[in-house]
Amino acid sequence: MPELPEVEVILRQLRPGLQGSTISHFHVKRSDIIQIGLSSHQWYIGSRISGLDRQGKSIIFTCQKGKDTRYILAELGMTGLFLFRSASTGYEKHIHITFMLENAKEPMLHYWNPRRFGRVYLLEEKELQQFTQRRFGVDPLSMTHQDFHALVHNTRGRLKAFLLNQHKIAGIGNIYANEILYDARIHPNTQGNQLSKAAMARLYTSMQAILQKAIQFGGSSIRDFRAPDGSRGQFQEHHIIYQKTGTPCPSGCSTTIQRLITERSSFYCPTCQKHVSSH
Repeated sequence: MPELPEVEVILRQLRPGLQGSTISHFHVKRSDIIQIGLSSHQWYIGSRISGLDRQGKSIIFTCQKGKDTRYILAELGMTGLFLFRSASTGYEKHIHITFMLENAKEPMLHYWNPRRFGRVYLLEEKELQQFTQRRFGVDPLSMTHQDFHALVHNTRGRLKAFLLNQHKIAGIGNIYANEILYDARIHPNTQGNQLSKAAMARLYTSMQAILQKAIQFGGSSIRDFRAPDGSRGQFQEHHIIYQKTGTPCPSGCSTTIQRLITERSSFYCPTCQKHVSSH
């Protein structure tokens, strides 16, 4: 956490609140959080936030000062959040970066990250291009079925590991990989290059549907996740398979949900998600 749906929820709150505003102060409380390219954080003081975008599980701020454009790429890692000042009460201990803003709906934005797995990168355009090409695969919400088919068809490994590989598809983590595979009725250990066309189509459709539904419900607030305004997501109320070990399969097949431990815990129904070479 957070995964693509949560980061998309964050982005959709940040855009109307921050786009067009000016960074009047950039306060760094933990210097190890900042990864500096050719930029220093001082450059961003007085810059205008002209755009905000998402790449995988990261948020990218486009900042302009005169004719110069630079970027802030913020990884959220396992526990990172962006919080407006109005929602930051009780979160003070692990706030590592604070942006003071002019001409913004919210005058202050905090970067909060207790486990500090995420980092904030200050990058010029060439550095950003190199960074994103090296770190991020295709966005699952923008890829076509044909692109998805080609990517999966060339995958010899297990589909669960493929979905979690950020260099292949950027943004899907363990929660949504489990939900997607169950919805598509595919076993987590199925090899990608052994999927039938019908199973491939189900997997693509399930990926799109699950991610979009999670965004619609504000993401999943299982542990720490909050949107910038402090609101909790509700999609955890709609999880079908994730962390449901020992409960009856919701399809009504009379089988209980099992847990399979590989690189991450997989939750699956042995009846609905049979481990066979094709579907």
